[in-house]
Amino acid sequence: MKHLYFLLFFVLIFFFNACNETISEAKWDNEWTAEIHPAEHKISIDSTSGAKLIYITTNIESDINLYFDWNCWFEDLSMMTFISSRTGKAELFGYIPKTGELIRLNPRKDVTVSTSAFVDFKTHELYVRTDDAIFQWNVDINFSKDSSKVESVQVKERKIVSAPEGSKFFSALSLSANRQYLSATIKSEVPDEQSIISVNINTGDIQNLLTWDNSYFFSHVQFSKYNQNLLRFAYEPHRLWIIDTRKPGKPKKIHLQEEGELVTHEDWWVNDQLTFCGAYREEESHVKVIDIHTQKTRIIGAGTWWDGGTPFELSQYNWWHASGAPNGRWVVADNWHGHIGVTDERTSHMRLLTKNHRTYGSGEHPHVGWAPDSKSVEFTTHINGNPDVCIAYLPEAWNNPFMESDTSEPYNIK
Repeated sequence: MKHLYFLLFFVLIFFFNACNETISEAKWDNEWTAEIHPAEHKISIDSTSGAKLIYITTNIESDINLYFDWNCWFEDLSMMTFISSRTGKAELFGYIPKTGELIRLNPRKDVTVSTSAFVDFKTHELYVRTDDAIFQWNVDINFSKDSSKVESVQVKERKIVSAPEGSKFFSALSLSANRQYLSATIKSEVPDEQSIISVNINTGDIQNLLTWDNSYFFSHVQFSKYNQNLLRFAYEPHRLWIIDTRKPGKPKKIHLQEEGELVTHEDWWVNDQLTFCGAYREEESHVKVIDIHTQKTRIIGAGTWWDGGTPFELSQYNWWHASGAPNGRWVVADNWHGHIGVTDERTSHMRLLTKNHRTYGSGEHPHVGWAPDSKSVEFTTHINGNPDVCIAYLPEAWNNPFMESDTSEPYNIK
């Protein structure tokens, strides 16, 4: 009898695996070979902090990193996604750190894909959209035997869902912490309204989380990267709103924004916290952290202000975008001059990582974000005279929160 049970068990396992393989092989609707472009990266050592910098693009055309709260890395760090205009239009490209080669992910001309992409936290897949549909891409990178170059890149595609009739997708996508759902926004003219929705990645089923009219547009919609039930969004006149996806239609504003107060560029962080930038006086902006449950806010990276300071001067010492490292140890911030500051969560000590990556008053914002291992940040730089993407590695010595160095002064900018 025992032998019969064992036989039945193995038959069931075989059947289950066979079904899974069939589903896996059949789920893709389309496939193509991506273009491989030669490496152009350059490596340097930053004079401010001694950090290793890799300028992954040096082309004269515009290259920018993904917005800082969109995941752009494969977890194994084998590819980072960015946006390039070198083909004459903005398209999604990949950077391969092992070889420096660049991958034009979608060389087809038949579909115009939004550059508002989101990379899966665990797999070699990313999610993209058009106005009419959301798609899943799987990227298979094949290296030569000695791993010195990429021999081929195959991209598989499947449509997850089409936009509901009479509506179109807008804004960016994001992935839930359990990797089962995507957030998206849709708008329609009849009726005149917009909605935040959750899309089941496997089935394409849509859940409506919130519908409001088009007086203002939903923006900065993002699932928490750490809590599968939480999603945040921005909407006038208060910037910081939260939805528990188990309670559709019941948003909660978590910060009472006063008239004239700057509250901007929020990002999810560990322990149900958000980082954001803001203050109450013109040109003043601290890096702040808010606990969404207690609504207590603290300054973790201080800006500054003085009477008579010009916007040019003040903007060197204040912050515009901020993002917390996945390991909970660091918060990075950028400003109008392209200065990148990193605050140690343990001490609130901010150190300059690198500076002068933007000309005040012009150019792309750095939009500095984190790699999954919390050891490097990526951002857009204008050091070479045009937008390029740069990766900066935190110095190893910074892991000691009490180290002494010439770079420990947080505002030694000039």
